[in-house]
Amino acid sequence: MKKILFTIAISIIAVSVHSQSLYPEKFEDCKLSSFCLDCGEPKAQPPKTIIQNLLTGIGEKSLGILKGTIEMQILIDEDGKPCLLSVDNKTNISSTELKLKASINGGENWTPAITGSKKENSSVSIILQFENGKYGAKRRTFDFANQSNIAAKGSPDRMGSDKSQLSETWKVFNQSNSEMPWDMTRAVASDQKGDIWIGTDNGIIKIANGKWEHFNSSNTIISPTSYNKKETQSVRDMEVDKKDNKWFIIGYDVYRYDNHVWTKFDSINSPINWARNIFVDHSGNVLFTSWNGVSRFDGQKWSEMTKKNSKLPSDKTLGVFVDSKERTWIGTFEGNVIIEKGNTTSLNDKSTPLSKAYISKMHEDKKGNLWFSLYNEKGTAAGIYVLSPNGNWQRIFAEDPKMFAGNSINDFFLDEQTGNLWLSQNNVGILKYNIESKKLEIYTTENSNVPSVNIERIIKDKDGAIWAATYAGVIRTELK
Repeated sequence: MKKILFTIAISIIAVSVHSQSLYPEKFEDCKLSSFCLDCGEPKAQPPKTIIQNLLTGIGEKSLGILKGTIEMQILIDEDGKPCLLSVDNKTNISSTELKLKASINGGENWTPAITGSKKENSSVSIILQFENGKYGAKRRTFDFANQSNIAAKGSPDRMGSDKSQLSETWKVFNQSNSEMPWDMTRAVASDQKGDIWIGTDNGIIKIANGKWEHFNSSNTIISPTSYNKKETQSVRDMEVDKKDNKWFIIGYDVYRYDNHVWTKFDSINSPINWARNIFVDHSGNVLFTSWNGVSRFDGQKWSEMTKKNSKLPSDKTLGVFVDSKERTWIGTFEGNVIIEKGNTTSLNDKSTPLSKAYISKMHEDKKGNLWFSLYNEKGTAAGIYVLSPNGNWQRIFAEDPKMFAGNSINDFFLDEQTGNLWLSQNNVGILKYNIESKKLEIYTTENSNVPSVNIERIIKDKDGAIWAATYAGVIRTELK
């Protein structure tokens, strides 16, 4: 990995905000009351010493073992003074140990953003990547279009399929053509009645028999954003349990809606602390991954699986799954484990892919095969794998082992009725793969009306249509 600072543009429509933290780990030292997202012409520019200051703070010892990515939101005031506001740390070492705040806040001044002839307070996002003692840096840039919405479109990192080879057409639901309250969406689900639920960065939508119903901070207990009381905190994940309760990760808390009453779970009345993903097992238990292990709710009581009480290799958990044999699989950023009858076994057999990459999502099909989405920063082991009941492993896309290097799998959905595997690939688009024919279709912003290269959750509705949450609206396949 070369030591190069370069720019990636993702075409985000943004607004001036008040103390808006983009990432989950927040720092309270920044005093700016308002700022704009990477605004100005020219934009704020870092000093030449910024990377060296960060590496000095990290230290040679930590740099040698550091792996993963860190995305930092840095505020630059009109005098060029930097202040670390928020971080998304996906490495094996904490931000405190890496001395990120000290390195940024104690560094040299930046050249501030300028609009016209006036200096401006602005927010800049920097992405650091670490691997085998080497590092790389990227700057995430923002493009401003209007002040009523946020959407990310972007250019794909990978070429899509030829248009003539695409078998699906997509309908896009966004703020301009529907009742969507916001274009940026991360979650979509179908409940037991077949109603569609959409989680946006500014409220929740329920679509039932063509009727749209809105849930937000004005008509529920969901918290508004700290910078605008008229806007609702972002929905980051969503699931429906066996009793048709709807579960949401909103902001840093968890909410349950039983179709009548909303209940909030936070660090006061539960173990929840920065939950990241939701999984509902076949018994109806609801599990949450987080940077503090896995939390489990059985309908009455909460329990935890952590490094301390369950021998997890790390409390920074990525994925969790309970199979039909009541085995709990957990992926962390330090390795994978399986918990069976209270006993934890590390999955470090070198002959299996689980020793080389981390579980982010699993699925068990009707034949008892276990499907794995595996993630790792090196990329070569990342991908989709299938473990048969007799213990044999198969890698999907084995002919292209670097397919998910640098562009991870955000979600996958196995449609067993049609034999199609659907994938959302980060900064690429949505992929349709027929397991029998091995035909791959890659839908991007350049060859289709898929509106964004940032796609999160994928589901199938009661009529057989595929839905996906994107950063520029929700999409649905048109039924033939």
